[in-house]
Amino acid sequence: MRVLICTYPTASDIFSTVPLAWALRAAGHDVLYAGGGNGMRDSAGAGLPYADLAAPDADLAAPFTRRSQHAGSGQLVWYRGGELQEADIKAAVELFAELSDLVADGAVELARRWRPDLVVGTDIQGAGALAATAVGAPLVSLTTLLAIVPDMVQRLRHALAEAYDRHGVVGEPPEIDRLRTTPPSLNRIDGGHGLLRHVPYNGSHLALGALPDWLTRPPRRARVALTLGTFVPKYGGLALLDDLMAELAAVDAEFVLALGDVDRDRLPVLPPNVRAEGWVPLNTLLSTCTAIVHHGGSGTTLTALAAGVRQIILPQGSDQHFTAHAVAARGAGVSTTSRHVTAELITTTLDSAAIGRATAEIRDEIAAMPSPADVARTLHARHAH
Repeated sequence: MRVLICTYPTASDIFSTVPLAWALRAAGHDVLYAGGGNGMRDSAGAGLPYADLAAPDADLAAPFTRRSQHAGSGQLVWYRGGELQEADIKAAVELFAELSDLVADGAVELARRWRPDLVVGTDIQGAGALAATAVGAPLVSLTTLLAIVPDMVQRLRHALAEAYDRHGVVGEPPEIDRLRTTPPSLNRIDGGHGLLRHVPYNGSHLALGALPDWLTRPPRRARVALTLGTFVPKYGGLALLDDLMAELAAVDAEFVLALGDVDRDRLPVLPPNVRAEGWVPLNTLLSTCTAIVHHGGSGTTLTALAAGVRQIILPQGSDQHFTAHAVAARGAGVSTTSRHVTAELITTTLDSAAIGRATAEIRDEIAAMPSPADVARTLHARHAH
């Protein structure tokens, strides 16, 4: 089969689809990523080709910038609490539709030229469903968010009506397979999705090179990762580290700041038990960790759950508040703010038997979900001609 994978050019969207793309490629299928912007290069870093769908003059950041300025903050909140509200869903759909429309023309043109047999798309990227409908290909709609909106494909279809009319595309894909990577016990919303195991892929190891010695040896004491993902540091999120340093210094643990390529001059003075590293693929780091302090991004959260690692989540925006609430409600960690992260809270999280049991249960639950190879075989059986 020819499989077209449509995502946003964000690390979280691309990383979450790479294991399935690898499985499809290993099974002998042609795989092509499609999206807009330089961020799509992350698929190339995983050894998979991509096509840039954006027009040369497209401002892919404009929808975020405009909404951030309107909100008076660098962080966008899509879902504000532990329950999805219709007003928040509508606002999110409006954003996703605007982002999808920036690559809609390119998606239809590429699909009609390349003629995929199957389209895989994240459910919040409406251009995938548009491309599949344009060529009559089945769609695999994949959600990697804990904040599942069961009818997101249909909502975006309605919001993108002008793009469908623009290309003379009518109806929906002939078949839609819905998959999710979230483990059942954290799935607070039933959308009738099939399951796909989250196999962590957190970026190419090329920038890291050979694993440093400290990553190949068991730590002498509890190791705690601290990461803010790819978006938060860009919006001044490093300021929250100022609240943490004194508390980290008082904990009998080793902390590793995995902050990517941020300017080290922006960091506060680090205590002796805190080390700053550049790019370290998160799954590699978490294999040596007991806990993680992070922002609540879906990819980070699922990678920590798959590793059986305890979590202290400091949600900043987007869907992170919903995710943090779900993890805390399941007992796999705590949700708080940087100002409330104390040495006592960290120590309690590291020592809690209840949190340890919950993380182990979820780790085993994820391991029992269908693997990308299993799902690739199922998709081949259903859709290969």
